[in-house]
Amino acid sequence: MLRTVALASLAISLLSSGAYSQETIQIGASMPITGPVANGALQEKRGLELALEEINAAGGVLGKPLEILYEDNQCNPSVAVTVTNKLLEAGVPVVLGQQCSSAVLATMSLFQRAEVPLVSAIATNPKISELSGAGGNPWVFRLNPSDRELAIANVNYLVSMGGIEKIAIVAESTDYGRGGADAFAAAAKEKGLQIVSTDFHPLGAPDFTTIIARLQNNGAQAVAFYQAHADNANFAKQAHSMGLKAIMTGKLSLDGDTFEALIKQGAYDNAVTVFPYSPAVNTPENKDFVERIQAKFHETASYEAFAGYESLYVVAQAIERAGSADPKSIRDALEKTSYKSMIGVTVNFDDHNQAHNNAVIITIKDHVLCVKDVFPTK
Repeated sequence: MLRTVALASLAISLLSSGAYSQETIQIGASMPITGPVANGALQEKRGLELALEEINAAGGVLGKPLEILYEDNQCNPSVAVTVTNKLLEAGVPVVLGQQCSSAVLATMSLFQRAEVPLVSAIATNPKISELSGAGGNPWVFRLNPSDRELAIANVNYLVSMGGIEKIAIVAESTDYGRGGADAFAAAAKEKGLQIVSTDFHPLGAPDFTTIIARLQNNGAQAVAFYQAHADNANFAKQAHSMGLKAIMTGKLSLDGDTFEALIKQGAYDNAVTVFPYSPAVNTPENKDFVERIQAKFHETASYEAFAGYESLYVVAQAIERAGSADPKSIRDALEKTSYKSMIGVTVNFDDHNQAHNNAVIITIKDHVLCVKDVFPTK
């Protein structure tokens, strides 16, 4: 079984709640369990559940089980502050997640003040790593690439295709959407591409027809998206029905049954994206992970499931390496992380507590998803 050699002494059992006790080590997890991006939290919890089962079967963290105490931040910065304080008051020695960039940015100072580490594995706003480690906050760690690295690779690939000169940007009006839009615009400018329009919209927007009509008339040859998955699926449906010809690009999540159906319908034909994960990555570890997710949940593995799975292993290894569930000891051990990701790179944190896992260039052609390349983001 995957990771059994490396983590032969680890065990985690998932309990619903409860205070820290001598028998368990409790880990906090903050995510948008309800609200417009709740499906992302569902997927992340699935990855956590799978890791929990594996690690539990392997034997224990410092001879003790771990509990996970979940809190719902609703992808709302003010709610994230409230539930983070609740987790910190409960005495958890480390917190996973937040998932949304706005939630991470709103709570970073709380972790610094409490001297408890946060490990974020999904939020992509570049400011998170700019402000972490050498940037001033030694308590926040990020496992996934930021939108800056992803945007540079995305633009480089678009340029290599030839013929694309004018690009539009469509993004949600959040720290994630605005950070992604800024990163893509900067990368495009560096390569001499023209941004012809930038549109922001609220999370959960039901109607994109006005934006789509503008894109059909402003000469955009490609559109870079920074949206919640549900919003992007909704946009793709509407754009396909209206006959938008511009190539879809940016940070597109194309995992899961909804996107598989849209790809088959042709809604994403000729799309190009650079993304932190794809279930199509052809490593033995990832193929095994995809099979186990499918068997347990009857769904294709997603980015969030991958992120939850690997983040729990990274934290469990740090606690074991620290020999203690003391927050400072865990933080110090996280700095020494050397974790073999299932998509091919040994993950370490740089001086900004930013990891540099691989990313994936994905294209859609004739209703078929293809992984064009897997590349390092360092």
